[in-house]
Amino acid sequence: MNDPVGQFVAGLASLAAVPDRRAGYVVYRVEPVDGQYAGDSVETAVEVAELANWPIAPPHWIHLPTGIAFPRTNSQPSPIPSWTRHSRQIAEWGTDPNSAQAWLAHVRGVIGEAQ
Repeated sequence: MNDPVGQFVAGLASLAAVPDRRAGYVVYRVEPVDGQYAGDSVETAVEVAELANWPIAPPHWIHLPTGIAFPRTNSQPSPIPSWTRHSRQIAEWGTDPNSAQAWLAHVRGVIGEAQ
């Protein structure tokens, strides 16, 4: 049986991202290596519905606490109170053999752009 959400959670857990399923979301932690949040543990989330095609296709929206801002972003209020979701594309998805690692690297890079 195919369980993309379970695969996503297991992949993040194997990388110490501390994933937690909460009311239609997978909330997890990343530590950016660049930018204002470098070295901090930042909580972020993905909607479970966006994981339907994992690992073939990555999620599109990155949910972050509203205080994390970007100079340029396509964003909308997140259904998570006090959070915003940011639209981010991933170029050349699927070239990394470890999809969870590629996803975390992507999110770290996005948060590294925050001001």
